[in-house]
Amino acid sequence: MNLLKIKIEKSFKKDIERDKKSGQHTNEDFEILKSIISSLQNQEKLNSKYKRHSLKGNLRDFESVHVQNDWLLIFKTDVQYLNLVMLGKHTQVYKKFK
Repeated sequence: MNLLKIKIEKSFKKDIERDKKSGQHTNEDFEILKSIISSLQNQEKLNSKYKRHSLKGNLRDFESVHVQNDWLLIFKTDVQYLNLVMLGKHTQVYKKFK
């Protein structure tokens, strides 16, 4: 399988900064996030505990992974790219799409 190129949306960058400053996530949480992104980039199967799933409705082109219980990574993939779109709690992520 090909290594996907990573595209990082401005919203994802802002979310990372917010979550680092919040103090709600440990260094270990961010290491888990890095590991998930690496697996997605390498097109590897994720452990089922991360609950990777496609989204519905207006978000049907996107997928979600539970980095932690209420800390989600929203992303999109195609044959060439892993597009990192958003990161946050359910309420933070889904209100942006309303």
